[in-house]
Amino acid sequence: MKNANFDLYEIVTNKILEDIEKTEKLTWVKSWKTNGGGYPMNGKSKKPYNGINFFLLQMYGYSSPYWLTYKQVTEMGGNVRKGEKGAMVVFWKLNEYTKTNEATKEDEVKKVPILRYYNVFNVEQCENITISDNTPQIEYTQHEKNELCESIIKGYVNKYETLSASVKESNSAFYQPSKDYVQMPLLEQFESAESFYSVFFHELGHSTGHKSRLNRKEVNETASFGSCDYGTEELTAELTAAFICAEIGINNENTERNSAAYLKNWKNAIKADKKLFIMASQRASKAAKLILNKQDEETPAED
Repeated sequence: MKNANFDLYEIVTNKILEDIEKTEKLTWVKSWKTNGGGYPMNGKSKKPYNGINFFLLQMYGYSSPYWLTYKQVTEMGGNVRKGEKGAMVVFWKLNEYTKTNEATKEDEVKKVPILRYYNVFNVEQCENITISDNTPQIEYTQHEKNELCESIIKGYVNKYETLSASVKESNSAFYQPSKDYVQMPLLEQFESAESFYSVFFHELGHSTGHKSRLNRKEVNETASFGSCDYGTEELTAELTAAFICAEIGINNENTERNSAAYLKNWKNAIKADKKLFIMASQRASKAAKLILNKQDEETPAED
């Protein structure tokens, strides 16, 4: 763990913007054949990296999803190859301090979340390291993936009394907060099933911001196209879809939201607020877990 004497937010933001500028699309879901789906994970604990770390580690292009700290590499009897550079992983640490309450004149302990970081290396950067995973690997057929997507959608929608969703011939996909309603075009109107379900998860991502759920102001208050709030919510919904697609193991690259207009809005929003991508990643992680009905747990820093 390292205390940052530089602006971590700015470093993370520049890394994200560099990737978007380089690819001109969002290609953040890999189809690794591991038990973690498309999630990069710690090679020792097998815990997946969530939030912003999911996206930071996806960018490096290694074929292995496994990452280790330098200490873990040496503990496992291996070594990092000479000249290899680590990837930064960030996390929150609560910093405690004492402040006197002006009204009561008593000292109170306050806790403030501070962003910290540590470095990890992909196993492909290491020597004499073998990652073993004895859990049987599950590879889904396209039909099975479609069924899994449908079960996730139905499970989430049926969980809430007010939420509804329909699939019908249409030229648009959208979420309407006032009616708590998601509309999707027909599957055959999309280039692929992956694209259809990715868009569906994007719209469901918006619905998690409803006032009865995670209550995001960008959902419950009107935001005009191109505004910072609009870009923030669109980015949150897209990252939500990325998390869910990674969980299932489907690619979410070929979607309409990779268009130049959407990328421009996201870039403008990210440039306007250097804390935005980290915040949107945290929100998206919570939204994805709500849709997947998974417990929201913080991933601790690795030793």
